[in-house]
Order: sequence, then structure tokens, then C-alpha cells
Amino acid sequence: MLSGIGSAFFYPKKIVLSLFLRYTLNRAEGRGCLAKGLRMEKRSKQGFVLVEVLLAAAILAFAVCGLLLMYVAGLDLIRTSKNASIATGAAQGLIEEIRNTPFPDIATNYNGLKFTVNNIPSSSGIVYVDETDPEFLLVTISVCWLQGDKVVGEDTNLNGELDAGEDTNGNLIIDSTVELVTQVANR
Repeated sequence: MLSGIGSAFFYPKKIVLSLFLRYTLNRAEGRGCLAKGLRMEKRSKQGFVLVEVLLAAAILAFAVCGLLLMYVAGLDLIRTSKNASIATGAAQGLIEEIRNTPFPDIATNYNGLKFTVNNIPSSSGIVYVDETDPEFLLVTISVCWLQGDKVVGEDTNLNGELDAGEDTNGNLIIDSTVELVTQVANR
């Protein structure tokens, strides 16, 4: 008779199955014919050591804290973006109102106009009209607001006036993230 696995088709099915199972089990334990000389180490049946568990918990806590900080920063950016959009819309509406005003009345009605944005609780805006050129008026609208614990823009006390120490770039107007500038021509 032939010996080995290659001649398994001569044996009954039960014998073939038992030989195959014995071969795979011996191989898994490192005693198979293909694994001569290479013995696999038996796995330890002990659990994790306390140090390993504490290290894994510390790594997990560090990762979770990082994710939470990113979430909080994302929420702050969303609030800032929302307020900037609201302030831009209010300033754009005011520019349209100024464009619909007769040219001679723009400087008298709007230069130095202070306003608040209704949808932003702590906000102030101001309109500057530069009339150095009699045919073109340069209209600048700045909107500042309180975002959390900081003020967006140069108007730190949100009173709509340029106070001492607020003009950081020295251009004599209140600057902000939301600052719209347009020219109005005499028609």
C-alpha cells in the first residue's frame, strides 16, 4: 500500500478525515512533517498585566481628549462662520440701502452711522463715508462682535467708536473680519 497523504484516495473517508485532522493539529503544534526543526511556542494562557491595561487606558484617554478638543474647536469655528455670515448679510443690506439713497444725501445720512446686527447679541457696526472725490464716495462698513470671550474686530468695547488703543494698524477706522468697501458714483 501507498503511504502518506498523497495516496489518500485509497483509504476510506473516515480514515482520510482523521489523518487530515491529525496532520493539521500536529502542524499547528509544530510537530508536522513540514515544520521539522521549527517549533512554535505555546501561547501563554495568562491575561493582561496591569501595566498593559493602564497603558492602553492612557492611550485611549489621550485619543478621546484629542477628539473632544477637535469637536469643541469645530463648534467654535461654526459659530464664528455663522456670525460672520449674518454680519456680512447685514452690511450688504446697508450697502444696498446706501446705493438707493440720492447721492448728495449719502454723506450726511450715513457717515459715522452706528448700528447693531439684530441676530448677533453683542455687536456693533459703523459706516465711514470718504468724500475726498466729489464724484465718487468710498463707503466702508465694519461690523465687530463678541465671539465667546474675544471680540472679532478692532472695536474692543463694542461702542462703535474708535477709542485709544483700538486702531492697531493706524488707518483711523475700525477694522474687522467683516468689512465691506464700495464706491458710489454720482449719477
